[in-house]
Amino acid sequence: MLVVLTVWPSGRLAAQQVAPNRATAYLFPTNVQDVRALWVNPAGLGVQREASIYAELLVTDPGALGQLGQINAGFNARGLSVGYQHDNLDDGVTGHTYRLGLAGGSGGLAVGGALALYRGTDAKSNGWDVGITYTVHRSLNTALVLANIGQPVVRGLQQRMTYIPGLTWSPVAGLGFSTDARITPDSIASYAFGLSWRTGAGTAGKWPIELITRLDTDGGLRRGAFVFGLSLGGQDRFGTIGTTPGDVSRVDGVSLYGLAARESTARRR
Repeated sequence: MLVVLTVWPSGRLAAQQVAPNRATAYLFPTNVQDVRALWVNPAGLGVQREASIYAELLVTDPGALGQLGQINAGFNARGLSVGYQHDNLDDGVTGHTYRLGLAGGSGGLAVGGALALYRGTDAKSNGWDVGITYTVHRSLNTALVLANIGQPVVRGLQQRMTYIPGLTWSPVAGLGFSTDARITPDSIASYAFGLSWRTGAGTAGKWPIELITRLDTDGGLRRGAFVFGLSLGGQDRFGTIGTTPGDVSRVDGVSLYGLAARESTARRR
């Protein structure tokens, strides 16, 4: 599945000074099982024995005012993962985030952790994420992530410790409903709801196609952002993701990514 939780704010990525990884705009912590789990839920790195690499480019405000807002790359080898994120922020400020993750799993249960090193203009701090994912039933997967342990301060902004519970329900093969929430110590910051549909997997002569859509809201369930995505391929996959503000008045971000994965014949079940 390709479809997460983090309200991807409207407007320029640069305006934030602390930019979320692009993968958190379209992936949920309950259904990511490749190298991108390093940024979303590190436990996903331990769900299956696989090696994967990926790269992603984000253009903010596509069109005449468009600029390259973020570059991502990462590698995973059976639960040991490294990743890099480069951000172009306001007024020539740049951000660099280096991430190292480790995870393992057995019998439908996986746990993992990730260390984040924030560097770049006026930034030198570290933070931790830990996560767990558990397959309750073949059609129901649950997860819990504790993000920003230590509450690092990045360019003067404190990253609040956040609890992220979530679930994905797949009533039929290829169809998935996902939801999660971001909960800080004093409030519910946001909710996310997603739908993904994948077709063509295992069909001779055809590449699988996946469509996703997602709605992010604030803690009062007011619309914050919409996400639309399309991917083509299976183990070797490429796709595009578009994001809009809650009123769908414009497209404020478009990204392109490529992913290659190779799974061991012996899976953790």
